[in-house]
Amino acid sequence: MKKFAIVIIGILLIAGLVACGGKGDSGQVGETIKADKAGKVGDSATEKNPYNLDYESTEIQPMSDKKASVETLRKTAVEWLEGRTIFAGSKHADYTYEDIAEHIGVDATMYYYNVQWPGRTYVWEAKDDNTAWFSIVLKESGGIWKLDAATQSSLK
Repeated sequence: MKKFAIVIIGILLIAGLVACGGKGDSGQVGETIKADKAGKVGDSATEKNPYNLDYESTEIQPMSDKKASVETLRKTAVEWLEGRTIFAGSKHADYTYEDIAEHIGVDATMYYYNVQWPGRTYVWEAKDDNTAWFSIVLKESGGIWKLDAATQSSLK
């Protein structure tokens, strides 16, 4: 009876190991490779990285010294993006960094990867008020980083 119980326990242990065999860190590595490839395919920001940004770093990285006016940032946030803060399902959801930077007229002041709201975060500081800013978060979709969220200080 003891031998039978040992054989059954052994079979259950082996079956458990076989079932869990492919679920180690290799799944994470696979996701990392997919994300890395997605970040390179069709991502014009990566291809045109004049600021040498580390897109996965959560550290604030400086970008352009040029800044937009408070009025330009306000019009972008309130009028052009219609005061929205979340863009999923909206007509703005396909906007890229390039679209927004072109509308504002200058590149962002700084960049960091946001882990709280996962995505690439770009911040524009106003040239005429150091407390005024506008930021966007881009999320990867189909190999392209698209507008997901926006926020701003009081842009009055």
